[in-house]
Amino acid sequence: MPPDPAPGSAKPRPASGAAAGPHWAVVLAIIGLATLPLGCRRGREAPLFTGEPYLAVWAGDADRKSSDFLAILDADPTSATYGKVLRTYPVRSRGNEPHNVNVEPRADRRLFAGGLLTNRTFVFDLRQPLAGKLVAVDDAGPQRRLWGPHDFVSLPNGRVAVTCVDPARYRGDPVELVTAAGGLLELTSDGQPVREIPAPDPAARGLIIAPAGAAAALALDRLITTNRGHGYTALTRGEAMPGISVQVWRLEDLRLLKTVLLEAGARGEENLAPATARFLHREPLVYVNTAQGGALYASDSVQTSVPAFRLVYDFGADTLGGDAAVTPDDRWYVETLTGRNRLVTLDLADRWHPKPVAALRFDRDPGDTNRARAGGPSALAMSADGTRLAVADYTMDVPGYQHDGDRRVYMVRLDPTTGHLWFDEGFRDELTGEVGIDFNRARWPHGDTGPARPHGLAFVTPEPPPPEGGRPAARP
Repeated sequence: MPPDPAPGSAKPRPASGAAAGPHWAVVLAIIGLATLPLGCRRGREAPLFTGEPYLAVWAGDADRKSSDFLAILDADPTSATYGKVLRTYPVRSRGNEPHNVNVEPRADRRLFAGGLLTNRTFVFDLRQPLAGKLVAVDDAGPQRRLWGPHDFVSLPNGRVAVTCVDPARYRGDPVELVTAAGGLLELTSDGQPVREIPAPDPAARGLIIAPAGAAAALALDRLITTNRGHGYTALTRGEAMPGISVQVWRLEDLRLLKTVLLEAGARGEENLAPATARFLHREPLVYVNTAQGGALYASDSVQTSVPAFRLVYDFGADTLGGDAAVTPDDRWYVETLTGRNRLVTLDLADRWHPKPVAALRFDRDPGDTNRARAGGPSALAMSADGTRLAVADYTMDVPGYQHDGDRRVYMVRLDPTTGHLWFDEGFRDELTGEVGIDFNRARWPHGDTGPARPHGLAFVTPEPPPPEGGRPAARP
């Protein structure tokens, strides 16, 4: 594979006002990535700040000896403390392996955050992010049938559907792979369990059923979950085993409607481990990427009785697709490629033939491109206007799958006209002065607990103040 072009010189800072296992790996070139522009934004200023002054980061204590915590970072580029860790909320438990949080902001400004290894879901009240609190912990007891809370989707009634990748006490024995299913957990807005919904499908015998990624479309009354694979919980022995299917649910009552097989392409492995699902905002179309498969699938028929997915783009072998987002105008699809240390943009002008337009390297120091970094971009969050992306350099550490990284959180800018990406060099660590917030630090607002591993990310806007002399404004 030809080498990537050398990264350009440091970009101008914004104006102050403004695992795949070897048995399925195939050695192939990375399609299109080598020729993409890398952070090409010379001579242009970043767009003006439009809101969301805080970034919430769900992080795990690195040595699992101290409490895991939610960190609140200053995400206002006009602030003198831009990038600073302003507050932390320890959850009084450790070793949870903090993973994802709800992607879409809720009207009640509650943040749901999962722990893969302890099967706990933590609920934070962030109406005032600097005076927030942990309001509930759903701790799966011995009676629970489902483990491994992964993704969180808000339901029309205000409750939350949680994907759970593994059945309780899953170990990874061969017979378990296709006979034991994960499913959905329904929680109230206060984090209280309502019901568990195992996801086996008699019409899909022989497939791994392990819901991980999730996305909802209210207008279509549909919820999509991805069967990434078994092996993400504490008792797992051996490597994680990937699924190859997607499930379609009725959103209103969480009724399973269909399990859809993703067909492999020319490489024969593009469909391995369906991971992140994202609906377009203005059209009935959903994209699903694959982790081990390194590809992108699309469907415009999930609202019908015969949903089908088509392979629309191949990032290439060993790219390890991670988190993804679609801009509000449905023009750009952005995805982390953990295996290639890249954040990439695809042009969605032709929905069925996306085209690569930009890639940003995470294996180089943004402030000194001659200095290598470990990289490892995985989780991301997109701002409401689609021009900012927070990216975390850490994936997960569970018995069946381990992928570390630099343990930094970066802010990336996206040009809404061209789709190009560049590091926001104003988003700097308050201790080291380097671009990106380093979670390998000794001290936090809650104590000297040492390095942490960041993953789940969410932009946060405080609740508006009550009107003068009156009662608090009604919640939407």
